[in-house]
Amino acid sequence: MMKPFNLILFVVIFCCTALSFSIPYQQSYKKMIVGKWQPVLSTSEGIEANGNRTVKNYRLSNKDLMQFNADGSIIDSGQLYFSYALDPDDKILSLFDGGNYERKFDIDQLDKTTMKIVMRETDKYNGEPFQIIWTIVFKRK
Repeated sequence: MMKPFNLILFVVIFCCTALSFSIPYQQSYKKMIVGKWQPVLSTSEGIEANGNRTVKNYRLSNKDLMQFNADGSIIDSGQLYFSYALDPDDKILSLFDGGNYERKFDIDQLDKTTMKIVMRETDKYNGEPFQIIWTIVFKRK
């Protein structure tokens, strides 16, 4: 009677152990974003309806920092943003300025060392659609 029980117990423990190794360790985005981040790349790309592209790279300083706090506030060296909201299911980061104007960014990458956010908008330019893609890459400080 003990042999079948021991066999079942062994199989259950083996399966649980195997599953724990196959599931990669991931912290939640809400915990992962907390801390100081330094922007290392900031580019914007404009794409006209006819396909013409304009790319602009922004100068960054070692003094540029954004500190994301667990309470949803931000300490931004550029004093542009004062709070944020994070939707980890849809991978969206919303940044708010002092007047609660919201800029929504898709989170393309967020891990222990790197965060890459991308904002995609479509405006009108001379009556034609004009796509804007703004990419910012941060390294953890």
